[in-house]
Amino acid sequence: MVEQVVRRVDVSLVLPDPTIRVGPDPSVNEWNMAVVGYPLWLWSDSPAVVSRTASRDGLSFTLTGRRTQVQFDMGDGTTLTCSEMTPFDSSVEPATPSPTCGHVYETASLPEGRYTIRATSTWSVTWSSLGFSGVLPGQTTTTRTLPVGELQSVLRR
Repeated sequence: MVEQVVRRVDVSLVLPDPTIRVGPDPSVNEWNMAVVGYPLWLWSDSPAVVSRTASRDGLSFTLTGRRTQVQFDMGDGTTLTCSEMTPFDSSVEPATPSPTCGHVYETASLPEGRYTIRATSTWSVTWSSLGFSGVLPGQTTTTRTLPVGELQSVLRR
């Protein structure tokens, strides 16, 4: 009975979609694209913990959602599961791979199109009320497109 009520209350706890971040940010370089062979850092800066206390049917519930991982489908056949993510910082030495969650594209998406990155956050939502408690699963998903191209140098004599 209590768990059935909690499932209805759980809807009021909004689990945030992952915000897909890529560093270095391809939109700020002169080519406006990510580059084949260059390490990209991946992370989500949406909250990793959300909490809410709600009442329903005369009972008070506490709900706490914790993001346990983010799975990134990179659009090129690669899937990464990251339980830790390190945001990219401009002080990072160029071409340094992410210490926690990163990817290197081996094939360009351009000139035909862009890769679609799909990020799925997995959540563990704990609930408690009147001395009862439990855990409910949750997932949220979002996408982002990313142009990936190749850079080639030309030597002239």
